[in-house]
Amino acid sequence: MYNPTNQGALNLKNVIWLLITMGLVIAPHAMRLPLWITAACVAAGVARWHIARRGLRTPNAWVMGAMAIVVAGGTWFQFRAFFGREVGVALLIVMLCLKILEMRVKRDALLVIFLGFFMVMTNFLYSQSIFIGAYMFACVLFFVATLIGFNRVNTEATTRERLKPAAWLLVQAIPLMLVMFFLFPRVSGPLWRMPSQGQSTTGLSDKMSPGDIDKLMKNDDLAFRVDFTGPTPQPFELYFRGPVLSTFDGTTWSVMARAGAGMQEVAMTPISPAIAYRITQPASTHLYLFALDLLGNLPPDSEITSEYQLRSTAPPNTLRAYDMKSHLRYRAGNTLTGQIKRSYLALGFGNPQTIAWGRSLRTKHGDDNVALVEEVLAKYQAEFEYTLEPPKLANNPMDGFLFQTKKGFCEHYAGSFALLMRAADIPARVVTGYQGGETNFVNQQLVVKQSDAHAWTEIWLDDRGWVRVDPTSAVSPLRVSDGVNAALGPLNAFQSMMAADKLGLLKAMQQNWDAVNNKWTQWVIGFNADRQQSLFSWAGFKNVDWQTIGLMMLTGFMLVGAIISAPLMWRLYRVKTDPAVAAFNRFTAKLQRVGLKHEAWEGPQHLLERLNQTDSKLSAPTQTAARGVLERYIALRYGAESTQIGAERRLAVANLSRLVRAFRPRNQ
Repeated sequence: MYNPTNQGALNLKNVIWLLITMGLVIAPHAMRLPLWITAACVAAGVARWHIARRGLRTPNAWVMGAMAIVVAGGTWFQFRAFFGREVGVALLIVMLCLKILEMRVKRDALLVIFLGFFMVMTNFLYSQSIFIGAYMFACVLFFVATLIGFNRVNTEATTRERLKPAAWLLVQAIPLMLVMFFLFPRVSGPLWRMPSQGQSTTGLSDKMSPGDIDKLMKNDDLAFRVDFTGPTPQPFELYFRGPVLSTFDGTTWSVMARAGAGMQEVAMTPISPAIAYRITQPASTHLYLFALDLLGNLPPDSEITSEYQLRSTAPPNTLRAYDMKSHLRYRAGNTLTGQIKRSYLALGFGNPQTIAWGRSLRTKHGDDNVALVEEVLAKYQAEFEYTLEPPKLANNPMDGFLFQTKKGFCEHYAGSFALLMRAADIPARVVTGYQGGETNFVNQQLVVKQSDAHAWTEIWLDDRGWVRVDPTSAVSPLRVSDGVNAALGPLNAFQSMMAADKLGLLKAMQQNWDAVNNKWTQWVIGFNADRQQSLFSWAGFKNVDWQTIGLMMLTGFMLVGAIISAPLMWRLYRVKTDPAVAAFNRFTAKLQRVGLKHEAWEGPQHLLERLNQTDSKLSAPTQTAARGVLERYIALRYGAESTQIGAERRLAVANLSRLVRAFRPRNQ
């Protein structure tokens, strides 16, 4: 009978297994946790190991209560809340470590293990990548192995005796896991979505100040993937439109408050045929969707603003995959008058030199806007430098950039150019998004990363509408044609390694891994309600409701249960043959092939006597080998060795089986 006060299960080896396993599952959180929480967890683990090693008493209830109050208070002062993703995970970890420190009996250890299974799930709140999936599967394996060790009675389980049954249990669980994955009803948004405090999302925002975009341009995280129906357009045509920034306060460009859906007629006249493509965009907290300039359709659950910005109307934090059509050449807008035009001419505060230059350009060129633009771009090309490490800009940042430092990257050029155009009485705005990307040779998919973040300008010309002008291309054509790494050289260590790899092995490995990761994203992370319904339709089930899904799940569980239980029942109820008898049967079968039949009534001793007869048909070496097998079998079944058990018995049977395998009967 189970005894909850049994201390035998909390031996040193079991405790070490638990500490190592818990350390593995907490390790991915270490970089996200405050340093004091990580240190407290390590200290609790070392203390628990010392207690188990020396057989000491665990801290009493008063000490544990005081420690719980201290860590709870520390968590509150760290996060100023008790609800949310970050604080919830941190609090769970510190309390779990305290529970490990105080566990006294087997029941406490089992509770810690069950909480450890829950801790596995918390890692998916931050990442659902292939690596995290495989790593957490290994953690579950170790938790099951630890559970087996704690439930071992009287004897201590070896590593093999823990891992082998644990692996077999997980293998049996895989069919049930697949049934749950494919048949469990899907809801809008991931099940692991939780609020978080101060969460920052890698990507473009609705504001741009000097120094913002360079943080993205040094980041190799994925922005989105693009699958084109036809050939991939040229790099200089790949402008993926994002937030449009039309309000300028003298330092920061931001989204115009009035630029909402339906606030102004969205007019666009295509000049070139539409190209079709599909964008897969990872989950994020913002609602921006990206598409090539200029979009020709609206995907489901989306809207378009008056500035041609595509936004999602579905909940955030979900992976989005949407089909798009875009016209790379177009005329955008019909008229621009009144208050709307004045908003695109607002100059903000400060930057007097920039404004004065813009007004002088208007005086110089009169109504010739094209010549005015060309003069500014020519000055950029002749006097300015493209760099991701420009000097700091204090007050009047556009003046400082245009007339002093003359060093910067896309946001400097787009922002200063837009202000110059406004000062010259040309309506202008800044468009942020992504430009370029890299085609994966494995699946021909365009991969756009955060390092492809870019900013350009749109100006209003009465005879052409909104026209894209990218002043960065005048300073650094390589940035637009080949990407930021080509323009500035490798921006991180991995890019440097790939540049030094003349054989292209690292590049090939990266693109193959990216192709695999794309499949994982599409078929695992992206398996949403729509894909589930498509799967049901493919299987012949139309308009499946929740009741039908429940019936399908029940049927799946029963089928999987029958498949798993059938071999187990067969192994349970089948007549088990002694391994020594099985080896003897194989031996007699070999004798029969050379004409010496073993009768059913005949025992091994009688067979040995027949072999010793002088008129035997077997050759002398065969008779000697056969006598050795029979003598070994008689000793195992009827002699002194018949009482052996455990490892000794297995070794003796293995020796008999080896003799039978080596037996090759020959006639005289």
